[in-house]
Amino acid sequence: MKSKKFVHLRNYTQYSLSMGAIKIKDLVDKCIKNKIPAIGISDFGNLFGSMEFSLECKANGIQPIIGCNIFLVDNNFENGYLLLIAKNELGFKNLSRLVSTSYLDNSNYNYPYISFNDLLNYSEGLICLAGGTFGFISKNYSSETFSKSSDAIVKLNEIFKNDFFLEIQKIRAENQDLCNFIVDQSIKKKIPLVATNENFFLDKSFYETHDALLSISEQKYLDSEDRLKSDSNFCFKEYGEIISDFKNFPDAVENTVLIAKKCCFFLEEKTPKLPKIKIENNDENSFLKKNLLRVFKYDFKRILLLKSIIKSTKKD
Repeated sequence: MKSKKFVHLRNYTQYSLSMGAIKIKDLVDKCIKNKIPAIGISDFGNLFGSMEFSLECKANGIQPIIGCNIFLVDNNFENGYLLLIAKNELGFKNLSRLVSTSYLDNSNYNYPYISFNDLLNYSEGLICLAGGTFGFISKNYSSETFSKSSDAIVKLNEIFKNDFFLEIQKIRAENQDLCNFIVDQSIKKKIPLVATNENFFLDKSFYETHDALLSISEQKYLDSEDRLKSDSNFCFKEYGEIISDFKNFPDAVENTVLIAKKCCFFLEEKTPKLPKIKIENNDENSFLKKNLLRVFKYDFKRILLLKSIIKSTKKD
């Protein structure tokens, strides 16, 4: 069988709360069925599924690619998401640090976010994909400030260098102008393209259900115009459909495999490591034993006293 030179890097699992609808086991089963050797997750703002994903992939001989769609905020730009992917252990540590920073240091209680300064401090070991339907580049382009999009690309390229890719997608016809802009920027700035799709569910038949999920998450009616709506193209597209969508950009398709080859990290289960303590020259075991014996003696005396009271009461 000829090798399929495409890897889905954007998959939103059930851990993308109120957004994603892909169960990790179902995603891995899809890979097994279609002989897909590597797969990525890209949940919004968290890494909750990374352990389950790593273990499930490893158990089935599939390479896990751990990523996170993280919100970038800067006063000079429109806010939007970046997909950051861990290449190695250091990359995962930095990605974890960025996610933690977004919640603990920067959160405005609605959207945890990171800054360009955070990226500068924790970019090592990470691959950055800029584009996508909800992406930082896309949001700045849609604001009709092309120069902002171009400036954002320059800043991100300076931070991530050879690990920076511009995304193109074929989801909605109205996004063709954005696609043309990104291709133009790729040529002018010599930044590689990568083909992606926004995978929120595995099968097109789930489209209406996913749309209802988005409606519920925003507490709005299905027929409301002012809400985020799903799209039938937000599904896990088969290899043939991807090749058809990006027939004019074969390098962008093959670059998904290049990104997969850059990644060599997965999480493993570890035995819990309890903190070492030393109190009154006792280690944790002797300290626990000493206190258990003390409590046991105290409780035993109470039991004997209680028995004595009950016995005397019966005699009376």
